[in-house]
Parts: sequence; C-alpha cells; structure tokens
Amino acid sequence: MWRQSAKWGWPFWPWSGNHVLWLCVIVGGCLFSVIAASVGDQDARPVKAPDFAVIEIEVQPGKERAPLSFTVKLAETEAQRRHGLMFTPYLPKQQGMLFVFETDAPRQFWMKNTQIPLDILFFASDGRLVNIVHSAVPFSLTARNSAGPARYVLELNGGIAHKINIQPDAQLVLPLEGH
Repeated sequence: MWRQSAKWGWPFWPWSGNHVLWLCVIVGGCLFSVIAASVGDQDARPVKAPDFAVIEIEVQPGKERAPLSFTVKLAETEAQRRHGLMFTPYLPKQQGMLFVFETDAPRQFWMKNTQIPLDILFFASDGRLVNIVHSAVPFSLTARNSAGPARYVLELNGGIAHKINIQPDAQLVLPLEGH
C-alpha cells in the first residue's frame, strides 16, 4: 500500500534532512564566489608609492619679481615618474612634484588616477618656462603636451600659476648640482 507523507525528504527541501550537508554546500559556494571574484582583481589592490626625495626649489614668476619657494617631491626614476602624484587626495599649499629628465625633449603628461587638479609647468634645461597647462582635470586621459623640448616638469595645485601670476619669462631655480 502506498502512503503519502506530509513531510518532503532530502532532495526537495533544504530545511529537511541533513542540515550539515546543506551548510557545507552554502559555505563552500560563498568561499568559491569570494575567491573567484578576487582573482585577477589587480585594480582593487592598494598601490604603494615609490620613495621620493624632497627638496626646496624656487620659481621666479617673472624677471622683475622675487622667487617663490616650493617644497617638491623629486621624480627622477622611471618608476617615480610613472607614479607621480597619482592617488594623492590632497596637496598642501606651496608643495608639488618635480619631474627630472636626463635631456630636453617634448614631454606628455596625463591625469590618470590623479585625484586633484594640477597646474603643469614645463621648463627647459636652462630653467626657462616652455609652457603651462592650467588646472588639468583629475582622472583625465587627455594628453597634456609641452610646447617645446623640456627637461623639468613641475606639478603644483591647480590654479596656483594664475594666483602667483606666472609670466612667460618665468624661471625655475634648482639647488641641484648637475641639473
């Protein structure tokens, strides 16, 4: 004789039968999901900034004006130049970054992963201002080019070049020997 049970067995309802087996399946699935989601997720890992030397430099905004002092991080190696000011949420007043290259050449910068607007000042090896990019937009991949060969690139807070009234005859004054 056939009898109908009011209670369904194991394969049909998770709350009936072996609870431990279902718990293992659920926990295993969650672990698999977490592992699968984290594999290859390189962008989510924090980026460690390279070590930068810090120096004082001066910018003479115009021939007839007194120089202004800035504390800058030096980007002299390829790794330092590649990282630059990326992931920097705040740049204190009168601070910036100076990119130092071996020779004068056309330079190109962009704002990938840069969280703050920057003024980008291009200088030739003799310290003469080549051109300025005013308040480059954060996170932009638009190329910001020098108008001619440059050896030094100074990044400052966006708007500072206007504020201190940088003139076309501005000069970069470096304390570095050989630069």
